[in-house]
Amino acid sequence: MLLKEINRAIFKQYGAPLKNLDAYRDFSSALYEDDARVRSSLWHFEEEAALEPVSGVGLLFVRTEDGIIQKFLLDQAVSIRPGVQFAVLPYECRLTYRLYYRSPKIITSTSNVLTGQGFVPNIHVNTLYTVLYQEKDKQFQFNGEKHPFWELTYVNKGSMVCEVDGASYQLHQGQMMFFAPYQFHVQKSSGKTPLSFLTLTFDGEMDKPETLTNRILFCDENSLNLVRSIIREEKEGQLYGDDMITCQLTQLIITAMRNILSNAVVVKIPTRLKVTVDNKYVGECIDLIQSNITSTITLPWLAKQLNLSPSYLSSLFKQKVGRSISEYVRLVRLEKVKEMIGEGKYTIAQISYIMGYCSPTYLSTEFRREYDMSPKEYAKMLE
Repeated sequence: MLLKEINRAIFKQYGAPLKNLDAYRDFSSALYEDDARVRSSLWHFEEEAALEPVSGVGLLFVRTEDGIIQKFLLDQAVSIRPGVQFAVLPYECRLTYRLYYRSPKIITSTSNVLTGQGFVPNIHVNTLYTVLYQEKDKQFQFNGEKHPFWELTYVNKGSMVCEVDGASYQLHQGQMMFFAPYQFHVQKSSGKTPLSFLTLTFDGEMDKPETLTNRILFCDENSLNLVRSIIREEKEGQLYGDDMITCQLTQLIITAMRNILSNAVVVKIPTRLKVTVDNKYVGECIDLIQSNITSTITLPWLAKQLNLSPSYLSSLFKQKVGRSISEYVRLVRLEKVKEMIGEGKYTIAQISYIMGYCSPTYLSTEFRREYDMSPKEYAKMLE
């Protein structure tokens, strides 16, 4: 519940700001001096009323028709419509204000505790302990643990079987699961394909924490973008990277909570390189890249296939996808290399030739740049 300013557009359903109080001079009035920080009741009047700040800074709370409390900065005289429930509190100081009225004051208790303090987050990550992106072979098995902090596991590739307090869950690509403090959990590959996953452990405060546990969560596009950003921050190690990851993890938790509590349904999870775009040219460009990835792909060639100018296609692609065409092609090609290594049918030299790299050495350099290991190290990990 963040603080809003009082203006005619925002406040019109509750009243209106007043330039002067001439129309209220014949009303009854009362002067209030208040330094209370908390209130659990609301006032309303059957006839119009008005508030006039005299000294100090005030907060005006009003209840909407559907029961939501809105908070406004009371820094000017304001009228209050008949029947509107409201309360006034000082904002970190003593407040003096005058109330003008013509009908009796009606007091209503509220379950909402109103406070003159600033907003305190309902969801907040206090301490980030670990951020690990792991790639395991299809025989991966972790015998289990429990610890006094939260854990989040996101599956980026393959599938994982999680056993939590005796119950079994299977996480597929694009799915994640939270483990509460002291919740015993076992993790292992499903045994069919290599497994890549992200693990974060943390402490924090969460409203309705039970909402997150003992369930598989599907990542929507917003969640997936946050996961990608976390992986990128962990890999690049930039200044204040841990602070950024903490903020992104908080956003990820909030997004998951919203999806659960609103009964949102996520039916398809895009992979790291498959993006949802609202432009047919970009969609066709991505299809061309995917289907021709073993060939030489250039911007002029793509533009010619789509009957667009190279400069326009380049600008449009970057706007819709968030990365350049050349970078996207590089990543798609490397993902295809990983796939071919996992199949075990080709040597690294053969993969280099098939995928159009100038030499196995250059392929190894590009692969290490992206995945922090050589193609041979990756192949050995999958044995």
